Amino acid sequence: MGQNLSLAEPFADTSGVVLSPTDRQADIIVGITWACAAYGIGIIFCAVRLLERWSGEHGERGVSFAGVVAAFLCGSAWPLVLVYLMVTEKEVGTRRGVQGYGVGAVPPVGKV
Repeated sequence: MGQNLSLAEPFADTSGVVLSPTDRQADIIVGITWACAAYGIGIIFCAVRLLERWSGEHGERGVSFAGVVAAFLCGSAWPLVLVYLMVTEKEVGTRRGVQGYGVGAVPPVGKV
């Protein structure tokens, strides 16, 4: 043990991380693919949130095919849509109750 700690002849330092050109190109392609996938998930999430908002609180207004296409087009700018949804959110911190009962309302025992 410890015999080769002080070598008289110089040796190449291989501690740096060096990628071959093909590995570097593959890593760039994988990174771009991950970024596109995350962007696509953001578009879908924002489009669904916009469609929920446009259909009304209980879904009383139908959304046509043109509305779905418009939601996906608007969803392509999903960072702005998220800011818009956070700023204009009406029901902050509330949950929807069962229809017929209010949020937090409990029916009397025995009178269901």
